[in-house]
Amino acid sequence: MKKTLSILCLFAFSLTNAQTKYSTTSEDFNNFHSTISSAERMFKNDSLLQAFAYYGTAFENYKGGVNPSHYFKATLCALKIKEEFKALHFLEKAIINGYEIDSNKTSLIVFNNQNTNNEYKANIGKWTEIRDAGRNANWQNELYKAKEDGKKYTTSTYKTAVEFCTNCLKSKTCSKTTPDYLSKYKLVKEKIKADSIAAAKLLISIQQLGFPNMKLVDKRACEIARNILLNNDADRKNERLDNVLFKALNDGYISPLFYATIIDRRNLMNGLAPEFYEPITGYEKTIGKDLMIANNKRKTIGLYSIILPKTTAKEKPLPGTKAVPTIENNLYDY
Repeated sequence: MKKTLSILCLFAFSLTNAQTKYSTTSEDFNNFHSTISSAERMFKNDSLLQAFAYYGTAFENYKGGVNPSHYFKATLCALKIKEEFKALHFLEKAIINGYEIDSNKTSLIVFNNQNTNNEYKANIGKWTEIRDAGRNANWQNELYKAKEDGKKYTTSTYKTAVEFCTNCLKSKTCSKTTPDYLSKYKLVKEKIKADSIAAAKLLISIQQLGFPNMKLVDKRACEIARNILLNNDADRKNERLDNVLFKALNDGYISPLFYATIIDRRNLMNGLAPEFYEPITGYEKTIGKDLMIANNKRKTIGLYSIILPKTTAKEKPLPGTKAVPTIENNLYDY
């Protein structure tokens, strides 16, 4: 019995009530992200003239690091309202700063004005060359290899084990001494150790080369790096990662949404309530002052507020079911 308890004390998902560390951003940072998230919500809802004005205000007044995805969305907005010279300017900023246009979005880049179209055709290749010239191919390949090395731990066997043990630890009636629990727990420990080793290697590279952003490596490699950091559950209090993540946040390399997801994951794995309600999807269960508290905390890291749309008559639930409003989220895609 004592051996089992010792093992549980080491389990990264144990309910230790460890306070998760996170930092708060500057007023300048928060004002920029409040404006840019308003622009992107308006763009998403086809309020294009308003969105265009908000994009301009956000970029003009902010001196910090801007993620290129914001410039690309501003490009699409400007194209839709025929502000083609502005669109060209935003597109140059997006690509030179690392943005990769997905194949399903290339058809959206259409310049109808002959002058802007000629300038676009003359410069798109140059902008792409500038972007690619600054990238570290060796580091890209290292990150691809890290994903391949960890492929084993993404299988359903390990996912099922993590889910089972997490649910068991949260239940007073679930036995932690059964053969089924112990066999699954062994897999969980193995995964945590592997994730911790991958994160330690990545942190050494970050210290030497900088945070993996789209100026240094391609989009796929950036996603791999973020996934390694997200899954580093051995860093329960976020003490080792916070300085790295907070600098990346200020530099525009990760979004407030991703930063919030890291913090909330650490909280959930420690049996604590989420701070920012990311990646929780059940916002409809969060009402009144709890939602207000969450939104006030979200503001401290430049993250847009959760908005619960009112259920309309057309959206009335079926008899015997509850209305679940559509949540407006995922404004940031980096």
